[in-house]
Amino acid sequence: MKCDSIMADSRARTILLVEDEEIEVELIRRIFKDDSLEWEIFNVSSLKEALKWLGENKSPSLIIADYFLPDGSGLDLLKEVMGREKREITPLIIMTKHSTEQLVVRSLKSGAVDYVVKSLKELQNLPWTAKRALLEWKQAVKLKQAEEEAKGYMKELEIAKLDLADFAHTVSHDLRVPLRSVQAFTTLILEDYGDTLDERVREYLEKVREAGERMSALIKDILTLSRVGREFIEVETVGLNKLLEEVKKDLKAIIEERGGEVVVEELPTISTQRVWMKELFMNLIDNGLKFNRSGKPTVELSYEEREREKRKGEGKEKEYLFKIRDNGIGIEEEYQSRIFNLSERLHSQEYEGTGVGLNICRKIIDKLGGNIWVESKTGKGSTFFFTIPER
Repeated sequence: MKCDSIMADSRARTILLVEDEEIEVELIRRIFKDDSLEWEIFNVSSLKEALKWLGENKSPSLIIADYFLPDGSGLDLLKEVMGREKREITPLIIMTKHSTEQLVVRSLKSGAVDYVVKSLKELQNLPWTAKRALLEWKQAVKLKQAEEEAKGYMKELEIAKLDLADFAHTVSHDLRVPLRSVQAFTTLILEDYGDTLDERVREYLEKVREAGERMSALIKDILTLSRVGREFIEVETVGLNKLLEEVKKDLKAIIEERGGEVVVEELPTISTQRVWMKELFMNLIDNGLKFNRSGKPTVELSYEEREREKRKGEGKEKEYLFKIRDNGIGIEEEYQSRIFNLSERLHSQEYEGTGVGLNICRKIIDKLGGNIWVESKTGKGSTFFFTIPER
């Protein structure tokens, strides 16, 4: 299922941006312009103008609205959109500079698909947030149609799936908002009063800030893990070299910071689930760069095609074998069969990370019908192998 081709019709890339600050509008336009997917953005500055635009044009793919507008709020617009019986409901993302737990919960319970704080970091992730919102919205629409057609226990099962997705989404925001407050106030204390605090107090506050960052990363990884378990497998044709260019771009900061290198040989174009494959490569390459003490951390990717026995013993089938080799610290033999378990984390203090990444990789490979394993020697790097059936 490809985020960049969320919908096939002409509306797939249209955004109605309801924002009255010109600087914010220009920043958001530039961020979307740099994204790999082409977006067409229409900007209005008030609730009245937004309603007029919606009345005169086809429904956009997505609405991104500021919570605070000159003549109302983003939630007022959300109510109008959801209350129109003769037009298709459009997913809406709320954004604001002033984030509180109450605003987040109120927005999500009112029907917003996501909530974004107007920080530079979160705005830079806005294209991904938009694609994810459209993807999840499309899935929700499909599930709703399935519910209407289903009978008996099938209908109850689909409703249960929606309830689970809503619960996971709401809980994630409920956890993130107070966590942001803890991180923000800790940073403010260190910046404003750091010179007046003794060394031990500053050390404690730094530990609180670092613990908040680890918890934020853990929440993100757990959400990814839960999505892998829920999402449908929609296969498409994926050029892996192009996909790896995206991965390298996303990991540019850590590659430059470590003075590292990612070497990719010519990879095939295969039929697979694009989002999962990107997550898989991201985790394995990131680990190779992160768990590495060499002067130049290097990760090399290669593949080969081979045959294997079908799982049900009905002859043979072709499969792709991928290899991700690094020159990192290596993994002791006793841990090599356990590192894909959710509870295993070998380097809890020395290296950043949550320990969830390899478990995500295993779940993705299980969904795709392959296998994953590692070969490694302490101090001599690791090679991760995974297979995917050629279908």
